[in-house]
Amino acid sequence: MGGMSWAALGNGVFKGFIHHIAQQITRDKVDFAVAESCTSWFYEQLKKPVRPDVKRLSFVVKEDSGSHACAGRYPGINEARQAFAHSQSTLSLSLTFYQLALVADRDDDERYDANELRDILASLNVALLQGDLPVQLLAKLTGKFDDVREAIEFTTLTDGMQALYSKGYRFTDADQAAMGRVTGES
Repeated sequence: MGGMSWAALGNGVFKGFIHHIAQQITRDKVDFAVAESCTSWFYEQLKKPVRPDVKRLSFVVKEDSGSHACAGRYPGINEARQAFAHSQSTLSLSLTFYQLALVADRDDDERYDANELRDILASLNVALLQGDLPVQLLAKLTGKFDDVREAIEFTTLTDGMQALYSKGYRFTDADQAAMGRVTGES
């Protein structure tokens, strides 16, 4: 490690990794909420009666359904539904990846010690090279997260979680509290 202590490596890597995933979770939650809202809006448009209410039109200016933000975002209900399904998948993956990152901090001290850092890298099939600096390790982990998220590759994630669990790592009360903070449930 070129004279750098594992504690120094693990502290910055853990915090940077958690922060990166949490930022993506925030974006995923927004995408999910928008897609869910627009899917509902398109369904409501389908339920509206086809014939206009002539009496009402003379007194009230109705909202043009084509000018709604959802109509500008998605061409139709099918695209909104696809965006909803995609955003649901990516949010679920990001949350599960956050859980993996927390689980890998076995003693809940908000840092990865030498073993924890080796184990999380190995669980995700990320190479640990002699002389890797914290910024390189963080880039490897965040890059792996971004790649897995982009591909919506749950298998890599579940295999990584299983690898940690097989080494005795567990989802703790502290991990649950951290998950609650990122999801807004605490």
